[in-house]
Amino acid sequence: MVAKMRPMPKVERGKSDEELIPLRHSAAHVMAGAVLDLFPEAKLGIGPAIKDGFYYDFELSRALTPEDLAQIEARMREVVGLNASFQRETMSREEGLRYFRERRQPYKVELIEGFDPEEGAEGGQVSTYQHADFVDLCKGPHLGRTGEIRAFKLMSIAGAYWRGDEKKPMLQRIYGTAWLSQADLDLYLAHLAEVERRDHRKLGKELELFDIDEEIGSGLVLWLPNLSAVREELEAWWRRVHHDRGYTLVYTPHIASERIYQRSGHIEKYGENMYGPLELEEHQRFWIKPMNCPGHIKVFQSRLRSYRELPLRIGELGTVYRYERSGTLHGMLRVRGFTQDDSHIFCSWADAQAEIGKVFELAMEFMRVFGYTDPVIYLSTRPAKRLGTDEMWDRAESALREALERRGVQYRLDQGGGVFYAPKIDIKMRDAIGREWQGPTIQIDLNLPDRFDVTYVTEKGERERAVMIHRVLYGSLERFVGGLIEHYAGNFPLWLSWLQVVVIPIKPEQNERSREIGAALSERGFRVEVDDRGLDMREKIKQAQSRKASYMLIVGAREAAAGTVSIRPRHGPQEQNVRLEDLLSRLEEERATKALPSDFRVEAPSVAAAVT
Repeated sequence: MVAKMRPMPKVERGKSDEELIPLRHSAAHVMAGAVLDLFPEAKLGIGPAIKDGFYYDFELSRALTPEDLAQIEARMREVVGLNASFQRETMSREEGLRYFRERRQPYKVELIEGFDPEEGAEGGQVSTYQHADFVDLCKGPHLGRTGEIRAFKLMSIAGAYWRGDEKKPMLQRIYGTAWLSQADLDLYLAHLAEVERRDHRKLGKELELFDIDEEIGSGLVLWLPNLSAVREELEAWWRRVHHDRGYTLVYTPHIASERIYQRSGHIEKYGENMYGPLELEEHQRFWIKPMNCPGHIKVFQSRLRSYRELPLRIGELGTVYRYERSGTLHGMLRVRGFTQDDSHIFCSWADAQAEIGKVFELAMEFMRVFGYTDPVIYLSTRPAKRLGTDEMWDRAESALREALERRGVQYRLDQGGGVFYAPKIDIKMRDAIGREWQGPTIQIDLNLPDRFDVTYVTEKGERERAVMIHRVLYGSLERFVGGLIEHYAGNFPLWLSWLQVVVIPIKPEQNERSREIGAALSERGFRVEVDDRGLDMREKIKQAQSRKASYMLIVGAREAAAGTVSIRPRHGPQEQNVRLEDLLSRLEEERATKALPSDFRVEAPSVAAAVT
């Protein structure tokens, strides 16, 4: 049986900022003081509270080890036991510079010289906090005393460039976590253990799902045969759904002339994330495709469009490439080459509300099919770095807002969270252990239709600017499937399973009948293997379970004679002597309805809302 997943610690609404942030920031200071006690030569970076905990950066004469973390944590507990008070003081800029220079803390000096409010220097005054003998540059907030830090643990060590700048020194970052009670800490650690068990990189290796080979390149995913079967099913279903809803599916090139990306604004605003230029011919420069939008516009413009053709829904499973820093790459979740299920709907303003509603309903259906719950809707507005006029952004944001409000959808405002070319509706969803993931997005892009003069002919024979709705459901297939691996903990539903059925004869005498059963399943389109190797039946079952087979069919002398099978599902009760036709009907229904696995469990929607 699958171990029951424990919920995240639940913090009362309104108290996360009030209690957790000062708690964690205070724990970071106690940790920094402990490091200085053990490593007097340490140079201090910064130590903020973050989601789920805190960190502090240090320059040290040697690399830290897990054993060092244990000693630092032990020293922290001694300081907590002292119940020392946190005391705030201010000094002038000159006094602050002198104080930290005398203590050979160059990073604190640099912060003061910059008068960065985020680091505690305001209006010519420097703010510090002291507990015991430790003094740090800081604007707070903090607890009253160290004894209030009741439940904490140091978690890991990582490298981090000073202030995130690759040209600056690499420091050592210690991560820790702190909670209001030991019970909350225990729940959090149990949750982390569950997250680790589900890690798609770990399962990807164990189940032979994907690989990232450095000779191919960092951030470029090799879909191995098992996971390729999953992708094939996802793509086939996506195409059926879109054909049924009136979409026209297209293909666009992987490279394009520099002219189109100059016209779209990608080179100006997004060029640092693009691969190119490629000098393929004299005086012709090409770039590798970072987005599918310009290609879909050109499909629309392949001939003059009439209002009778609208809405025109164009969709593509299009592979794009974007440069991501190596330090940000993360398995399948953050990559450099990925396939997006992009669709662009070209319509009039009269049709825009209905089209957005249809997309929204389809997005909800997608989440239901995969067992994602508790959707949270965000309206993401204009960022500081953007294309287009304020008037264009006003109209686009108003259209999305009205579309949600007309349908009675509750949403949250994500001020400045839009992409550089459009505001958007963001749908976030929770997985089986309560974590929030990026889900479908819906955008109205008034920038590209203007740049490309995307028009259609109205009933009056006049040209009118088309509305372009840009939406994704899967988003990146790589990220979506990486998330599914963790969501299902590798136990995919039958319709997606790469190994749907394994037929296991008990003895060689049942091999022929087992092959007949395998052939019957294969004829119905199931992915099936017949394990007729000369191994003990229990070993065959163990191996099939480790490979995440959805069903194992046991064939002994009694089953072979009666034309039946004994069913051993991946999880759940076993069944004896089931007629083959009955089994086939059941499996076909389970596949057709896309039923979730019997071992799939979803935590209550609120369990992950505790973290700040």
